[in-house]
Amino acid sequence: MAEIKESRALLEVREWKAAVWQEVAHLPLDEAISKLLADSAKTAKRLGFHIPKRQGKPASLVAEAPAKYTAKRKRR
Repeated sequence: MAEIKESRALLEVREWKAAVWQEVAHLPLDEAISKLLADSAKTAKRLGFHIPKRQGKPASLVAEAPAKYTAKRKRR
């Protein structure tokens, strides 16, 4: 079987995923999901994405999120 070389970008993403997993590996599942969602929201806000407030069930209990995500354009 031929070996496929993986790109540096893919290897970097795998390292990030492993690092994120290590941050929450000791937490119960619901706390781990809450932490990951909070961290993601902070990152999205820092990058200028508008995240609407959720109503109803927590995102971890919903199969598909109805929220639409948009980016704010900076005026020049």
